[in-house]
Amino acid sequence: MTRAAACATIPAMADGVVRDLRLIAFRVGSETFVLDIMSVRQIIPYSGSTPVPTAPKFVEGIIVLRSEVIPIVDLRDRLYPRGVQKSDQPLVLITTTSAGTIGVKVDEVRRIITVPSDALLAPPPLTRGIRGELLVAVIPQAEEIFLLIDIENVLTTEEKQELREAELDEAAQLAASE
Repeated sequence: MTRAAACATIPAMADGVVRDLRLIAFRVGSETFVLDIMSVRQIIPYSGSTPVPTAPKFVEGIIVLRSEVIPIVDLRDRLYPRGVQKSDQPLVLITTTSAGTIGVKVDEVRRIITVPSDALLAPPPLTRGIRGELLVAVIPQAEEIFLLIDIENVLTTEEKQELREAELDEAAQLAASE
């Protein structure tokens, strides 16, 4: 992926002008990922989710936050399908995507970082099991390397369509009445 393609995934970079980017850093497994802070609406502690039998397979379950039903996607399961030890106190990043609002479960939220847009490096063609469209850029900073992901590509196009078509609201109402 070129730097121009990476820039297109963050609205503040679309014009190609070098500017500072504010990114939220979080950990999944041993890796530290970042995404545009503007794509995160809220961070909440994970206290479990309710499985919904009719939900798409990639949805761990649902939560209800301020009367809104939100599907939870475990990023660890997406990135490390072979099963790495789970965190004792995961967090959920509430994000807005083209598929609607989703909660992305992560192991730890580390901090907010600011980096210049020209610090983004293209990821290598083969990237240890991370789908190429998900990993947008690599950002070296001091002794750390951050992996910039595109929240829009956490789910595939087919999964987004499946999520839009899922009847999660109705399933949540049925689960609550039982």
